[in-house]
Formats: sequence, structure tokens, C-alpha cells
Amino acid sequence: MKKVLLATSALTLSAGFASADVSMSGTGGAGLFGAAGADLSVYSGVDLGFSLSGASDNGMTFSTSIDMGAGQTLDVGDFELDTQDMGTDATPVISIGVAGVTITMAQDDIDDLYDDDIGGDIGVSGAMGDLTYSIVTGLEDSDPTSISIGYSAGAISGSVVSSDSGDAEDASTVSVSYAMGDITVSVEADTDRTGADTSTTTISYAMSDGMTVSVEESEGVVEGSVSYSSGAISVGVTANDATNEEWEATMAYDLGGGATFNIGTNQDDTTFAGVGFSF
Repeated sequence: MKKVLLATSALTLSAGFASADVSMSGTGGAGLFGAAGADLSVYSGVDLGFSLSGASDNGMTFSTSIDMGAGQTLDVGDFELDTQDMGTDATPVISIGVAGVTITMAQDDIDDLYDDDIGGDIGVSGAMGDLTYSIVTGLEDSDPTSISIGYSAGAISGSVVSSDSGDAEDASTVSVSYAMGDITVSVEADTDRTGADTSTTTISYAMSDGMTVSVEESEGVVEGSVSYSSGAISVGVTANDATNEEWEATMAYDLGGGATFNIGTNQDDTTFAGVGFSF
């Protein structure tokens, strides 16, 4: 019943809209990519986004976006190519803002706050002082309900996320971060839907010369990363002592005008080199 009432309340919001804006942005690129030691091949692609927003005379706002593309674009962070399509079958997420509260609606397409591979139908979010909150749920009994509460004041920030999923185990994450000048310490405790517990501690040090060093320990695996940025050049190296000793190295050079040259390789002999652009 509470889920039906939430949906009904969201649907009955209405007003005469006084203004509307439409904007377009996008990314694209082309280059060479070889996965896990395979021969290099050429990739090219573009991803376009159209954003629509408006406001009513009484202060209510609304917005949505449409995504479409073609080909394949480079995902530098995941060392993979993302396939782009026209997005004609995608469900648009509609956002309505009123009195400091944002309501989002889309059938099975509002990301669960713990696991974005699961989707709900309705989301509600807002802030009260130093606290932020979000709720995502659905109309079917099998839909998960997830809640997130965040707090930030000065050097301290933290969050609690909890999600239930029908007959599956509840999942939750608790995280706390504290900044001491150039050093930030973060601690996270996670319980997934199988009941497995994981704890992670991260220490990051941002130096004044553009270099950042971080060390992360999670269940006996230690990962270290070093990044450096100076002018148009950015370099990053990450490695851990897991059984397969994963590592990766990337470099980016800002060509100006929204264009960037990227090159990278990792322990699997996945290699890429290409130019990306944004507009």
C-alpha cells in the first residue's frame, strides 16, 4: 500500500510550466584497441545525450534525458570498449523537483542504491541540513527497497546504504571518511546479498606537486596507486598483490578544445591508444 501511495503522490503533481530548456552534449573517439593480447583493431564511436528541463510558475522543476549513439567508445577506467546504440528501447527517467525533494520515475530503471544492476520504479531524494537521503523502491512485491543516508560536516563524511530484495538476503554498506589536510582516511564495511562481509581501508595523500598516492587494504589484498598531473599530462599506475598480481598504467594528454589522447596497458596485455573528444 505504501508503494502505491508513493506512486500516486508522484503522479498527481501537476502545474503549468512556464519555461523549458533543451541541451545536447556528447563524447566520442577513435583509436586502436587490443584485448588480452589480441591483435590491435580500430574502434570508433559516439555517444550523444539530450537533456530537457523546465520549471513551473510555482517553482516545480522537471527534467529528463535521452541517450543515443553508434559504434564503440573507449572506457579508460575499465580497459574495455562500450557498445553504443540508438537507445530507442530505453525507458527515460523523469525527475520532478518540488520543495527541495526530487522524485524520479521509470519502470525498473531507477538504480538500486546498493547494486545498480537492480532497478526500481520510483526514487525520492533530498537533504535536511548536513544530512542527505535517498529511497528507491518498486510497485511489485519482488522489487527491492533501498535506503541511503549521508552525512557531511567539515572534515568528516559518512554514509549508510541498505537494500532488501524479496527473498534474498539484505545488503548494506557503511562508510566513513576523514580528511586531515592533504591526507584522507576512509573505512568501509560491506555485507552483500550472500551474507559475505568485506572491510576496506584506504589512505590517500595528495601532494602539492600534482602527485597523489593511495594505499588500499581489503581482505588481505593490498593495492597501491600513484597518479601525477602537470599541465596537459596525466599519468596513473595501479597495482595489487592479489594472486594474479593485477596492474595497469595509463597516460592522458589534453589536446585542447575538448580532445584528449589516451594510452594504456595492463597485466592482461590489454592495450589501447586513441583520441577522445567531448562537446
